[in-house]
Amino acid sequence: MFRLTLLLLWTAKTYTFMVTADGNISKELFAGERFNRNAHPCFRTCTKDGTPMVCRYKFKLEWYQTLSKACFNCPYNPEDCLRIHCIPGDGNKRPVLVVNRQMPGPSIEVCLGDEIIVDVENRLMGESTSIHWHGYHQKASPYMDGVPFVTQCPIQPGTTFRYRFTAEQSGTHFWHSHTGVQRADGAFGAFIVRTPPEDNPHHVEYDYDLSSHVMIVLDWEPQILIEKFLLHHHSNGDNKADTLLVNGMGRFKNFSISNSTVFTPTARFVVKKGYRYRFRVINAEFMNCPIELSLDNHTITIISSDGNDLVPITGK
Repeated sequence: MFRLTLLLLWTAKTYTFMVTADGNISKELFAGERFNRNAHPCFRTCTKDGTPMVCRYKFKLEWYQTLSKACFNCPYNPEDCLRIHCIPGDGNKRPVLVVNRQMPGPSIEVCLGDEIIVDVENRLMGESTSIHWHGYHQKASPYMDGVPFVTQCPIQPGTTFRYRFTAEQSGTHFWHSHTGVQRADGAFGAFIVRTPPEDNPHHVEYDYDLSSHVMIVLDWEPQILIEKFLLHHHSNGDNKADTLLVNGMGRFKNFSISNSTVFTPTARFVVKKGYRYRFRVINAEFMNCPIELSLDNHTITIISSDGNDLVPITGK
């Protein structure tokens, strides 16, 4: 079992909890935020009398590489690790299957009632794909659920498929490839539907609900997952993860420089003493990997799970 220093044993689930900050956790910028999620016009404050928007996204799914040329001198120059299209991972160079050369992929954050349009272009070589909206029930549009051969034909290489549906279920969800082991190799991202404060029974429990406080946890390997699968099923390999990534970043391999050691950056979350923050936690794990999450010396209140509001549960 991995421990991320609440106590939760997860399968693929999403949780929302509120943290009361007793001190400054970090004065550094949130290192996991390499792209400005707030730039999309649909990311806004949701209001009772607001007009629903049409939210358009373009997903380009392709094979890519961690620590590619786009990373320049990462991790020796930490700022290079935050460059656009740089995926540092855990420090191991390996192929990844990602959307828009990002891991996690683009975050979809909308208001209840918005129309969501996602054009998925399959740039893979010889592989089909599909996108599933995990935790979202798709009651009004089951044909948009993204399950190949059940709700749709797979998206063939070189073609584009349009997902189109209305955000009718609020909460913390996530999108991911629903084909083979593509999710485990990097094809996933956050999908969050917010409501106006008047319709949110827990809005008095926290002061801030920030995009930069979305946390996606993924079990990770130094090789593509099909290799792990084959070693486990046809040899003496195991099915346990080597490490974990938080928002696409972790530390596994060390790099030596001038008699010192450097690592790829980890995700950091900035809070200010005296305020309460809503964290939206997504467990995108793929293998047999229970995860335990805790925050030392801070109060945690769980307020929802898989998009469903809960009676608040407070713990340490």
